[in-house]
Amino acid sequence: MRVTFGSSYRNGLADITRTAEELARRQREVSSLQRMQVPSDDPSAMAAAIGERSEMRVYDQYLRATDSVDSRLDVIDSALSDMLRNLTAAQSTVAASQASFLTQAQREAYALQLGGIRDAILSDLNIKYRDTYMFSGTAADQAPYERNAAGVVQAYAGDHQQMAIDVARTSSVEVTIDGSVIAQGSDPDDLFKVFDDLITAVRAGDSTGIAAGMAGLDRAFERTTNAQSRVGNALRTIEDHKARLGDMRRASDAHRSTLEDANLAEAISGMQRADAAHQAAISAVAATSRLSLFDYLT
Repeated sequence: MRVTFGSSYRNGLADITRTAEELARRQREVSSLQRMQVPSDDPSAMAAAIGERSEMRVYDQYLRATDSVDSRLDVIDSALSDMLRNLTAAQSTVAASQASFLTQAQREAYALQLGGIRDAILSDLNIKYRDTYMFSGTAADQAPYERNAAGVVQAYAGDHQQMAIDVARTSSVEVTIDGSVIAQGSDPDDLFKVFDDLITAVRAGDSTGIAAGMAGLDRAFERTTNAQSRVGNALRTIEDHKARLGDMRRASDAHRSTLEDANLAEAISGMQRADAAHQAAISAVAATSRLSLFDYLT
């Protein structure tokens, strides 16, 4: 009989321990609103949730990359817009300088205006974003165009590649430009040499030189417009891509939530059932401990 009583008592204590652990687990679920506290709660769901969290980190990385791309392209777009305004101003100035009745002082004034516009375009092409020259290709620590000791703008000092940033596992976006494509293209001289020759022609009233300079400005305007169109297309593409990344991250987070997060109503109900089972186990052991030898014999 002692063996029977001892076994019942030990079984009762085991039930108390088991129901206490279940109650504690349910209480943690309610307080944290997390369905899984340890991997053993649901190993397959835990593995899937870890996978979703890893995927979300990847999406976050690419979203940060798209923000960086967006900022860099905005800087380039702004510089190109300013270049177009300056080139338009230069074309207007050259057109005004072609009048036959101008005095030498007036020609000099137009020449000085062109010099100021040339310097503004130099600043546009030497624009930086976070210590990166945007028009030097991948030679981002080198200004694309610099003056020598005599104040003459030197040849392009960048390279002919483009720096790119990954915005997905299989795609990237170029975030720097080969400035020589804009400033020179297929012309024999770059835009700064065109300006210098044009300034000389305006001062001398050289109609042939002025016409050649105007043609050079027109080609530079076309090259700049084409470059800005490409940048505009890239900006639109990156905005669409950012929206898709956001949608995919939200979908991944929603799946993670179904795996990890507890339903509050169900969690409370489970806690109440666990509490009832725990109280029942305690009551059963208490009742067993009150039984006498006579109860076992009868």
